[in-house]
Amino acid sequence: MALEVEQVLKGRYRIQSILGEGGMGTVYLAQDLLFDCSRAIKELYPDPVADEARLHAARVQFEKEAQALKKLRHRNLPRFTDYFSIDENDYLVMEYIEGESLGDILARKKRPTEPLVYEWLDQILDALSYCHQHHVLHRDIKPGNIILTPAGKVMLVDFSLVKIVDPYNPRTATIVRGLGTPQYTPLEQYDSIQGHTDARSDIYALGATLYHLLTGRAPQPVSQRILNPDTQPAMQELNPRISAWMVRFVQKAMSIRPEDRYSDVGKMKQDLETQLFKLRRDTRVRGSVPDSVGPARPNSEPPRDERKDYRYRSPRTEHWRQTQYKLIRNAPKVLPVVLPMLVPVTVVLTLTIIVAMIFSMGSSLLTVAIATPLVLSALVYYKLVSNRRKRPPRF
Repeated sequence: MALEVEQVLKGRYRIQSILGEGGMGTVYLAQDLLFDCSRAIKELYPDPVADEARLHAARVQFEKEAQALKKLRHRNLPRFTDYFSIDENDYLVMEYIEGESLGDILARKKRPTEPLVYEWLDQILDALSYCHQHHVLHRDIKPGNIILTPAGKVMLVDFSLVKIVDPYNPRTATIVRGLGTPQYTPLEQYDSIQGHTDARSDIYALGATLYHLLTGRAPQPVSQRILNPDTQPAMQELNPRISAWMVRFVQKAMSIRPEDRYSDVGKMKQDLETQLFKLRRDTRVRGSVPDSVGPARPNSEPPRDERKDYRYRSPRTEHWRQTQYKLIRNAPKVLPVVLPMLVPVTVVLTLTIIVAMIFSMGSSLLTVAIATPLVLSALVYYKLVSNRRKRPPRF
């Protein structure tokens, strides 16, 4: 049934507006009267041609999926707070995420840069890895189901096609409410009888999403890719600035055969982290951003042909210059060891002087009362400094 504005569900959720509508259901913005906050409510439609037994099985499956979703807690996933059924329709209540979907951004002809896609991809892979560890498959990843918040964080939403995987039998089937969007749906997801979807199905959808984000054009449905392999343009034809690494990354994720894709999200994340490490290393060594990830900044050192001409220097002067150069070159290796010791050494010397002065006054109890907290403070400070690790700069 279509919900009306101001209608109250379950005596608690007042419908305010429609956020989105599709063939499998409608998403509403509602006011939670109990906690006085906004919620997103997904209304799921029953299969109009299903018999009584299949409808009952779908209801049981919905409750199982909703219970699993309520346990998810991740910074890039909405929190599922409630679920219920009214007549033949099922409802999922979740945290309302403010922002704009990546699909809406693409619809405005806005194409993100590759460095920005790296940042989004890292968050999505983290969320997907968490879902898969909890045996939850999304099965409907696409730009329209990824929300970009005002803070710049991406959120993976709309779990209406979710599948709960039995870890002892990953090939178990689920009650299919829909097949997903053709441009982002792998071939095996159309097999509604066998239900042979697994983590690699989400990997295909994520690869298709990356193709769309980086080229500005949705990929061809998998059926078209099989029948007419040459109809899908190469990524660099649509966007010459895409790096060769990203092309290989997306092509592997979008392989038609599941066994040709990444075996799990962890492998994708490992590849991404390796790529980001190389980019950061190149940035530090060359003093500029690689061409594949944006416009290069000028190097701090001028090209060799623009340097000053060679001038003769006497051996004595040259020896002095080489000595100074070695001192300066070795300074960064010595300072990280010496500087952290300055404060502890100063504290120890100060404590020694204070203890000696108090001891000379003949008050041992006062000596212990003052020296103990100072010694403990020095030890805590030294422990913190010694455990500190230098982290690479954020990309």
